[in-house]
Amino acid sequence: MEELKKLKDKTWRVNNLYTIKDKSANLISFKRNRAQEDFAKNAHTRNIILKSRQLGFTTDEAISMLDDALFTPSMDSLFIAQDLDTAKDIFSNKITLAWDNYKLKALYEVNTESARQYKFGFGDGSKSSITVDSSGRSGTYQRLHITEFAKVCRDYPEKAKEIFTGSIPAVPTNGRVDIESTAMSSEGLFHDLFWEAWERGEPTLPTEFKAHFYNWQWDEEVQRTEVIKELPREMRDYQTLHKLTDQEISYFFIKWNSLNRDWKETKREYPTTPFEAFEGSGAKVFDWAAIERFVLQQGEKHGDWIYYDQPKIGNNYVLGADIAEGVGQDSSACVIWNLTPVRPRIVAIYKNNRIAPDLFAYEIKNGAEKYQMALVAPERNNHGHSTISKLKDIYQEENIYEDEKGKYGWETNLVSKPKMFFDLATAVNNDLVDVPSHLIASEMRKYDKENLSTNRFDENVTQHYDLLTAACIGFQMKNHRKKPQEATTYIPDWSDSKISSTIPESTTHVGF
Repeated sequence: MEELKKLKDKTWRVNNLYTIKDKSANLISFKRNRAQEDFAKNAHTRNIILKSRQLGFTTDEAISMLDDALFTPSMDSLFIAQDLDTAKDIFSNKITLAWDNYKLKALYEVNTESARQYKFGFGDGSKSSITVDSSGRSGTYQRLHITEFAKVCRDYPEKAKEIFTGSIPAVPTNGRVDIESTAMSSEGLFHDLFWEAWERGEPTLPTEFKAHFYNWQWDEEVQRTEVIKELPREMRDYQTLHKLTDQEISYFFIKWNSLNRDWKETKREYPTTPFEAFEGSGAKVFDWAAIERFVLQQGEKHGDWIYYDQPKIGNNYVLGADIAEGVGQDSSACVIWNLTPVRPRIVAIYKNNRIAPDLFAYEIKNGAEKYQMALVAPERNNHGHSTISKLKDIYQEENIYEDEKGKYGWETNLVSKPKMFFDLATAVNNDLVDVPSHLIASEMRKYDKENLSTNRFDENVTQHYDLLTAACIGFQMKNHRKKPQEATTYIPDWSDSKISSTIPESTTHVGF
């Protein structure tokens, strides 16, 4: 009876029934390490794991999925690796090894016709399976694991998109999806998925991803590392920065030394913080350490608007707007700044990739009127002319930015673009502004100097920096804002028929 009770406990089974190879290729009984145990306790129905090397998540997931197939009838699991060779290696050296050394094999009918699949029969007509492949397969799976997804996103972006849009939605809401990877670059689908989940916090829906981060400090080898007394000055500086013990910095030094003292590679393979994991790709304009200091907020969402602060009478507000065609590619976006505090602060954002340029003018008007008749600076490039033309009909012209040539709107070109981005970057890097938006923080992390010379839309780029551009334009208005004594405290009455009749029903109404 005691043995049967144990077999009903998945945690006991995983830690007692399966065999793996250790780092020296010796056969040992698998037992979860500290990081694996923590993940097992905190896993959600959808998980995305950013990890350091050598924590064994691939092995743990392989054993856990094999256990599901052996003890849960009608349970089909798919394990996706970054390439076919890796898939074969995982199947033979982890799953097949565990099955070959499994002591209860006689209880199952086994079909091994496929080179990378086991089908287990339970004697009552029900079956379960575990499959390892390098891409998604047709069919429905109750559990899906994707290993080193960042590598797939970097090397095979189309395959990554196929996996995400094909395989993941096929898993039922009560099923399990786990994506784990070390970081590969500061852009791409894995990067975006992780930061969206990390900054959102605990998921509220079964289909929302929960972010997990396991750095090198979770490696149990750290506690077995001998302290190295003589370390380079840069190691001591790193120790001070991250408040590491002598034993921890000795471990980190050994890894850094083994990677030819390459800081970029070491931080990617053995990150201390999530920011470090993605650091080092390209010449970044915004300092990652500065972005890490942001106090991010969820804000109050109304339609496509997110409000972080309510308007304050007598404060000076400015609005920058980046305008797109409205066909589902780039987004039209606006960002509202409060320039009155010593530290200028973003108080509201808007983003929509389907709104037509002329209708976007109403959203700019709504936001500007909500925030004390803000000075608005819509970008006049391309589709901006349509927005500005409509805006002049529905909003006070004296509160629309006009350049020294008498032209309304902000012109972004190869001269003004670097200046406006570097102006905001300087303020961010010197901790002089407050940015509560995780969406803008995400765009800042990815923005590098190569983007400064690009004005054209690229349909292959997944992130177009629309909010960041609007934020930069708005920040430029610090040199053009209304004088304090000229600031209006007018708040319109939306019940006034003359005002409400100017707002098309298709736009998002801004509440007060």
